[in-house]
Amino acid sequence: MPLTAAQRRALLESDANTGLLGAREATCAALVKQGLAVRYGRTGGHYLTPEGLRVRGELARTDLPAAEPAAPAGEEHGAEAGTSGFTADDGHGPGSGSGSGSGSGRPVSGSRTAEVGAAWSGLLEIRRVLQDGDTGRPAPWERDRFVHAVALALEAAGLPPSARDDSGRPMRAGYAVAPAAAQDGVAEVSWPSPGDDPAEAALERCRALLEPHGWQCTLHRDRGGRASFLLVSPRRA
Repeated sequence: MPLTAAQRRALLESDANTGLLGAREATCAALVKQGLAVRYGRTGGHYLTPEGLRVRGELARTDLPAAEPAAPAGEEHGAEAGTSGFTADDGHGPGSGSGSGSGSGRPVSGSRTAEVGAAWSGLLEIRRVLQDGDTGRPAPWERDRFVHAVALALEAAGLPPSARDDSGRPMRAGYAVAPAAAQDGVAEVSWPSPGDDPAEAALERCRALLEPHGWQCTLHRDRGGRASFLLVSPRRA
């Protein structure tokens, strides 16, 4: 069955890595009927099937025809954003953290907890769709955004992100995630604290939470032997 303009637009504007669709329900339902998309999980997100990803790739390599068939009544004439814009708190921002406020030192709001839960659920759906149901290892989307992915896993598990004052000094103990200085695609997880609290026990807890979700973690110390940190990379198999 030929694709309508709305269906082509939905395919082209889907997330290139995850296949997440942002079109209206009618357009997504039409793509499901054609075997190009599936609906997953409690959130009801629509994702491209392997065939849908193949068709998307073909469309991306060719120009759309000048004249398109009219969209059936009720279909969307323009896709919404394919992602929610959620940002996990990596624990490095001043005051409110670099996420959406969970690193502020104030109690985490119910809305933030709900946002984190929804983002984590969506990430697991991405894994399921792209890896034949395997949710135990990071998807390509996470490998490209490893700092975000690791921070989301820790925040979703209930660990606090580090909170900092305006000068960048820790004002609350918690995790902090950053790219490793000398290794591409590897995250460094530290545990800044305003006092002299030992970080190794907290980092071991981070390791225990990350490894079941497909992240390989190794504990290290800095050259002075005082500060501990984890190096975190995606498990390949």
